[in-house]
Formats: sequence, structure tokens, C-alpha cells
Amino acid sequence: MRTRVEHAAHAGENDRARFRIETIEDYELATQRIAALDSAPRGEEEDRERDALIEAVKHWDRKHDDATGWKDRP
Repeated sequence: MRTRVEHAAHAGENDRARFRIETIEDYELATQRIAALDSAPRGEEEDRERDALIEAVKHWDRKHDDATGWKDRP
């Protein structure tokens, strides 16, 4: 799974991680990590990681949703 940290545009803003899920194995790892983060006490850093993972999973789901995949075909 690729990870990119976006640096804040302005001083005082938080840097934010972005994950890109490229394989079903990445997807499984991301969902397992989200579950692990949900079941343990979290700090601010873990919250940002969880949010970034959730966004990556949502992006994967939108791209691989069979119900709407027909829209992408010519």
C-alpha cells in the first residue's frame, strides 16, 4: 500500500497521510488496520491514520463497485 504524507500548506496545520490502495491485499490490510485502530485507545496521530485509511477504502470501493461500474464502460 502506498503512503504519501501531504505537508500542510500553512504553519500550524497538521500534515496528513494519504494512502493509495492498489491491490485486494492492500484493501484487506487497510480494513484490518482500521479495525485495530477502532478497538484500541487512539491519539491524534492514530485518528489521522484511521481517517486516511477510511478515505482510501472509500475510494477503492467507489472504483470497484460492480453496481455502478457499468457507468465507466464505453
